[in-house]
Amino acid sequence: MENKWSKDAYEASISAGCWGATPYDAGWEKSQKLGEDLPSSLELRAIFEEEMALGAVPDWAKEIITRMISPLPMCGHYKFPFPILQICEAIGKEECPEFICGCYTADSDRKILMSYYVYCLDAWLKDAPLGIAVAELAMRDSLGKDWSEIITAIYKTLGAHTEHKDLLIKRLVHRLRWWIKTLIWFDDKRNKYMMDVYSGDIRGNEAEYSAYGNSPFGDPYFAELKLPEIQRLSEQICETVPNGRKLLEDKIQTTWLCAPKVFRYLEKIILEIGSVGLNSIQNGDVPILQCEDTYPNFISYQKWYSSFMQSLTDWLDGDPQASGELGNMTPIKHWLVRILRHKLQLYEKHDPFGNMIGAQLSGKSGSRII
Repeated sequence: MENKWSKDAYEASISAGCWGATPYDAGWEKSQKLGEDLPSSLELRAIFEEEMALGAVPDWAKEIITRMISPLPMCGHYKFPFPILQICEAIGKEECPEFICGCYTADSDRKILMSYYVYCLDAWLKDAPLGIAVAELAMRDSLGKDWSEIITAIYKTLGAHTEHKDLLIKRLVHRLRWWIKTLIWFDDKRNKYMMDVYSGDIRGNEAEYSAYGNSPFGDPYFAELKLPEIQRLSEQICETVPNGRKLLEDKIQTTWLCAPKVFRYLEKIILEIGSVGLNSIQNGDVPILQCEDTYPNFISYQKWYSSFMQSLTDWLDGDPQASGELGNMTPIKHWLVRILRHKLQLYEKHDPFGNMIGAQLSGKSGSRII
């Protein structure tokens, strides 16, 4: 293979397969339109040249790239910084783990919390007396929250039933249950939650949409949308609800349980659905779900990330103590860490990741600290 910097040599390299969800992924000529001039990137060229100097890349390193670095969550993931630290640990051990914490992964605590919010929405949808719904919630672990206050706030926010609000909440409940069922974890292979409900093909579609490092658990996003029941419901929403298509496609369908601020996002969706039929949307800053502890405190995240990136640079510059997970320097490790650092730099500039760690802070800061 040609080992001098050129389009053909780069595209034939392993380094070319690292840049999912970045402008480089558009290719040699098209990346510039997305904000990065791939052919002129000195850092990318240096990474390529490091790979050429290696001669051969071992299988464990290729696996870390294909299963961990390339599909690294561009949102950061609610478990941040664990997905990044898991990569560093894998590089240090020279071994990819069996389970990758990445897109479409969520642990039991996350799923259980979402199930409580879904219960509250379902109780409203079924016109359950508030006192009865509160009584059932009181029978369960509080998870550190006042569920009587939360469900009361949800009922108040959604207000009186209308055909439009009922359609939207019905669709929202189904979508949230779909995420609870289909997001995986090391001890949950889509066989632990919501097994009493058929929601669609839980296998997802790995061939077309990837499995984000956890084959064969393909991306499940589109499978639920194919259900005849959901197609009929979506058609009703789009045809009858004011701004229904936008609410459906841009909000309800994009409530990924693995996202850093999904519960804050759910809060805003509930406020917007409660405003359907009104002249204006209710105050989006109203904390009806008591979920501040589930999403990032920006200052804490910024501080950790800045320190972490400096530790990667120090390690790359020859300080083996800068990052304990990485261990001793080798040419293979140096190449992988340089890829990881540059991938994160691109995410800062071009992806929702930047909303979380400081490049382009967006939205309300929570109380979750690192």
